[in-house]
Amino acid sequence: MKKHLSKLLFGSHDPEKFKIPPSTSQFTKISNVWNSSQYHDFGIERFFRLFLVSSKVFFPVIYIELLTRNLPTHSKKIYGEFYVIFKTLVPFIILFYGLWDHYWLYVINIYLLIETFLYVFNKIFLPEHNYKALANRSIILLFFNFFEVIASFGVIYAAGNYLNQPVSTWIDALYFSFITGATIGYGDFYPINETGKILVIVQVMSTISFLFLFFNFFAPRSQDITRVRDSGTE
Repeated sequence: MKKHLSKLLFGSHDPEKFKIPPSTSQFTKISNVWNSSQYHDFGIERFFRLFLVSSKVFFPVIYIELLTRNLPTHSKKIYGEFYVIFKTLVPFIILFYGLWDHYWLYVINIYLLIETFLYVFNKIFLPEHNYKALANRSIILLFFNFFEVIASFGVIYAAGNYLNQPVSTWIDALYFSFITGATIGYGDFYPINETGKILVIVQVMSTISFLFLFFNFFAPRSQDITRVRDSGTE
């Protein structure tokens, strides 16, 4: 069973032989930004980088990295992927079972949503050193993050009275969140108070940032990798 699972995750290759450099610990990244050893920044950009790199200590992902630090690199990456999938499933489960009125689940939903936003900005302002090897993987994970944001906002809309009609089912909440995130807006659901309008603005800005990150950050890197492979220099 273990052999088949390993082949499912890693293919026919030996996971120990993948040429991926070891990841840098979050505390080392904080030190690098603080000492300006890798980023020549100042002023507001420096403050923003320090905020982003330091904020991750309040979220589970770096502690997952600490717990798995002695595992092979690819095993650590797999655990990270499971965490992203878990985060994506949480708001969908809350919506499907109508659990948005449970306060602690609502708080967890907001907490994980904030972590995802910070992840996106980290990818823009604090890119991974080994992005060339993992660009395609990052794009796939970005899609999971995008659907997590859609579902998380669906939970927020379902939990409050922000729209012209009550959100009584999970599909209504997911539907309104998706058409808002896609900036379609059919008009059957729409915000009727200031809080609802602010939420819509925040969600549209967040999904636009995802599109910006995808097309202007990851896509050029994927093209670079393709050109390198085609040239046979990798």
